[in-house]
Amino acid sequence: MPDEVTGSTARVLIIYDTRYGSTKTIAEWIAEGAASRGHADVAVQNVAEADPRGFDLIVIGSPIYEEHPLPSVMNFLAANRDRLSDKDVALFVVCVDYGTVSKEELVHRYLADLQTRAAGRVRAIEVFGGYLDVDKLSDTDRKLIEDFAKLMGHRLRKSTNLIDRARANSEHKLLTSWSQLSC
Repeated sequence: MPDEVTGSTARVLIIYDTRYGSTKTIAEWIAEGAASRGHADVAVQNVAEADPRGFDLIVIGSPIYEEHPLPSVMNFLAANRDRLSDKDVALFVVCVDYGTVSKEELVHRYLADLQTRAAGRVRAIEVFGGYLDVDKLSDTDRKLIEDFAKLMGHRLRKSTNLIDRARANSEHKLLTSWSQLSC
């Protein structure tokens, strides 16, 4: 995405946090897909080390736990409100509800909090499927998920994998909807 005026390439920062790895994987695959198409210079950073200064687009991703994005991502948005106020922002979440509930419901349920706190201009949002391996969960997380599945009347599967590399690689809506507005 070279800028038509200056000829410079747009700088994109993809920020994520993760508990068991699926959000980091999605963030890396989005970056990989963007880089392979020459869309921008792309950096991927964990929310704990991320600094949005010097980037044109900030993409922020969080897994969903207990029906909410991780507090670390919410705290990042609050702590960087001023730094994000003049930035274009894209948001994504990763959850195992993907495919069982409509995308519109997932966006409303999981991205509303992020959108409210994103001080920048939110240009794109997306929901990705994640993965869940019960054997890799902490005892606390396993108990929470078992209780939630029971409450919802679902049988908890040992493993659920809804992660899709091809979709994340080609998820250009997070970047191209922004680039069309920026050019």
